[in-house]
Amino acid sequence: MRYVIIGQIGSDAGYWSFENGHLVHHEGWGVDSIREVQAALSLISEVAKLRTPGLAEKVTAVLDEFVGAELAEHVGGERGTVIVAA
Repeated sequence: MRYVIIGQIGSDAGYWSFENGHLVHHEGWGVDSIREVQAALSLISEVAKLRTPGLAEKVTAVLDEFVGAELAEHVGGERGTVIVAA
């Protein structure tokens, strides 16, 4: 399991990951990209509250595709990656 910590939206200050028991800083991630990833993660959280059968799954599938592509490009995109938006 890999933990990625995203913070300071609007900054290209990068992100942190927790690897081998240590926090490791990584170089900048484009401001617009990281802002969209955080918005998509917030939407996934809200979509989980939908009760209409199948609706949450369909919306989450689209968001997962986007977030997965961003993770693959910036943090390796391994399944089992946990994003913490600080």
